[in-house]
Amino acid sequence: MNFIKRLTAAALIFACVMSATSCGDDDGSGGVFKYNIPANPQSLDPQTATDSTSDLLISNIYRGLLTANSDGSISSGVAEDYVVSEDGLVYTFKLRQDVYWVDSGDFEAQCTAHDFVFGFQRLFDPETRAARASDYYCIKNAEHVHRGYIPVVSEIGVKAIGDFELEITLDHPNPQFPLLLTKTPAMPCNAEYFEYAQGKYGLAADATPSNGAFYIRTWEYDPYTITDNNFIVLKRNAKTNETTQVFPSGLNFFIVDKAGFVDDFVTGTTDCIAVTDEEAVLINGEYTVTEYSSISVGMVFNSDYSVLANTDFRRALASLVNREELAVPLAAYNASQGVVPDEVTLLEKPYREYAGESMLTEYNVDKAMEYYNSAEESLDKDLFVGARIIMPDDTMKDAVSYVMQEWQKQLGFYCVVEVLSPEDYDKRLRSGDYEIAVVELTGGYNSPEAYLGAFTIDSSDNYAKYRNKQFERYIQLAGRAVELSESADYYVQAERLLLDEAAFVPLCSKNEYFFLAEDVWDISYNPFTKTVDFSKAKTD
Repeated sequence: MNFIKRLTAAALIFACVMSATSCGDDDGSGGVFKYNIPANPQSLDPQTATDSTSDLLISNIYRGLLTANSDGSISSGVAEDYVVSEDGLVYTFKLRQDVYWVDSGDFEAQCTAHDFVFGFQRLFDPETRAARASDYYCIKNAEHVHRGYIPVVSEIGVKAIGDFELEITLDHPNPQFPLLLTKTPAMPCNAEYFEYAQGKYGLAADATPSNGAFYIRTWEYDPYTITDNNFIVLKRNAKTNETTQVFPSGLNFFIVDKAGFVDDFVTGTTDCIAVTDEEAVLINGEYTVTEYSSISVGMVFNSDYSVLANTDFRRALASLVNREELAVPLAAYNASQGVVPDEVTLLEKPYREYAGESMLTEYNVDKAMEYYNSAEESLDKDLFVGARIIMPDDTMKDAVSYVMQEWQKQLGFYCVVEVLSPEDYDKRLRSGDYEIAVVELTGGYNSPEAYLGAFTIDSSDNYAKYRNKQFERYIQLAGRAVELSESADYYVQAERLLLDEAAFVPLCSKNEYFFLAEDVWDISYNPFTKTVDFSKAKTD
């Protein structure tokens, strides 16, 4: 009986959510916006969050020192401004004094420099087990504290100079550091509230504070109930709205199976949707749509398979990718220019423009045979039959078939294609149970390193098991340069090396599309972080 009563209460709440008005005031403010998410956020504790759904919610609840815009630029957040020392090691931030913490109850407190100090101390405290802590090892003593070599978390290079001035000292320059400060792990944490939450911090509506545009009003999730009972309601943070207008009065996030996203958008159940090329063709009507070329698709070779460990043999395979032939099966996608897709910016312009002409290996049978002849003596020909090419769906199957036929014709290298479910594909990819894999590089932030870094030795996404000391050095030098222009030069050299050694063979670039309903505007999508900024959202 209690179970039935609880379900009924949840259903009533959901009915209230669904009936919330979307109508805006004269300036477009006051609306309630609806958006589907594919899973329950694992944690809305920024220091421990790892999944994209959590990042999406956190981006609307918390405000960091700086804010990343969808065009790649960075603007102020809690920090009004900041200065950097000439050696690029010391960042000093002047904080706003009008940013406040609130929650679904009566908690209210100023957001201060101490909150950022505590947030970073939690990030590097070994007991927190923060999966993303290593992204911030450029901060002084951060790695040593996180690994337990220094037992005192206060030894990290993050200090409060009074309530509204923060100093961060780095071990080495990092031109991407301002961008890192916009990401989830760098969000502040109020020590008083964290203690009050008693182990539930970020796991429930009444244990998640906000210093951003919205706070959590309701968080209903039970995996054993019907899908319609799972949702999260955000309400406008009135304290934030006093100084920085938050246009919507609220947001409704519905936790539903991703298969229903397109239907919900087309029928008006949700106000916006992010989709890839394959899903975009299913959406017809009067919508505002923004296109982002942010996904690089290609093949990686598992170097644990001996013939594919040979660089010259991989070069031979790459030289037999005829992109004129691939233009037919890949007509729905963008032509690739390299590893890093067109959407990535650097130095306030597209990275591909900075990198120059296409870096792709040209189709050349004679060159392929030169590489093959160089490698032939060390190749085990018994492994020329049966190499498995895995992919998570059949969208690239025709293109890969063209490539396979050329490999078979010119080299006698025979492969078989295995189209897997996304779950099986991910399992096989991570276990190394394949010879060649079609992969999508999506990056996690707007930087060449987000894509190229997937091929470093320590990366969990290095499915090719690529190992090259010079490549590692280029990435390290790019990440430690004082100036972004110097950093860009190293990224270009790293990308050229990666393609020259055929660790990744690009096939195409995929687009993402962000659709807005006809009467909705000023909702911003970030194709790298997969976050949506609703703070300026307006509706008729």
